[in-house]
Amino acid sequence: MSTSEPIFKQLGIKTLFLVWGAPHGSHRTQLMADHLGMDVKHIHIIARQGIFYAPFKYTYQFFATLFFLMRHRYQLIFIQSPPIFAVLPVYVYSLFSSARFVIDAHTRSVHGPPWEWTAPLHRFLSRRAITTIVTNIYLQKMIADWDACGFVLQDPPIDDPHINQPMQLESDAINVVMVSSASPDEPVKEVIESARSLPEMHFYITGNHTRSNKFLIDSAPPNVHFTGYLRDEFFPLLHAVDIIMDLCNEEYQFLSGANEALWLGKPLITTKAPVRETYFNRGTIHVDNTAEGIGQGLREMKDRLAEMSADMRSLQDIRRHEWWEKINNLAHLIKRIDI
Repeated sequence: MSTSEPIFKQLGIKTLFLVWGAPHGSHRTQLMADHLGMDVKHIHIIARQGIFYAPFKYTYQFFATLFFLMRHRYQLIFIQSPPIFAVLPVYVYSLFSSARFVIDAHTRSVHGPPWEWTAPLHRFLSRRAITTIVTNIYLQKMIADWDACGFVLQDPPIDDPHINQPMQLESDAINVVMVSSASPDEPVKEVIESARSLPEMHFYITGNHTRSNKFLIDSAPPNVHFTGYLRDEFFPLLHAVDIIMDLCNEEYQFLSGANEALWLGKPLITTKAPVRETYFNRGTIHVDNTAEGIGQGLREMKDRLAEMSADMRSLQDIRRHEWWEKINNLAHLIKRIDI
């Protein structure tokens, strides 16, 4: 379980969590750093994506990372992947220092597009890392097949009291939020179709859908609201709604919105997959990504709302204990390495 002093401060190790990217988006990095007592450094030059910009961006970030590490002399570095190229300067730094590193691999960095072509590099670097953190046993097996160490650790608990300040919603009906990043693997169209048959519910769909789904926005029924990209308003919205929904066609993806539902104690609707059915096994309805399946799940959730809320709060206690137990195991693994 958690202690009064972050775990890496207890070990006396100067630790950094490194991200190649802007300091917004996923909350996983900052939460882990706060829980464990790590500094955080975001290194990026431009936000634009694409093959044309990548060589210039990554070259700058490579040398900026190397310079930063040489200046600050961190002993242990966690690196978020993707991109796996962020690990390269850390590996180079480790060659002429006593520093060691851990790769925090998001699902798409080791499985599926668009990063599958980097698997040989990921394999090379994972074999030289203390371990590669992944979110489920299926990805851990992939790392093991590389003859490297994999460690399963889901997203950390969310304990920030500021997230418990709900925004005011216009509707007194049952409110549902679909946590979305406007990714093509999310069944937004099917959610809108299911909403047409549920006028007593109001749906809030996050993410910037203006370009990719303009037709869907224009044709959506009046009980569907597109919020756009949210930053400060994101958690207040999640806290204000009755149901959180996070849907994805990717089988091995651990969904951040589902994790947020867990730590907010909100009933969850998510896509059927062994990874999610095993971890979110209370307070959750698992559905097919069809309008019919989503609608059926919403109707069932509406009838069992109080029960599902209580079940999700009980799951919180179980997963919190598990997470800190895994962190202690990770600390023991690191302690065995000469840093």
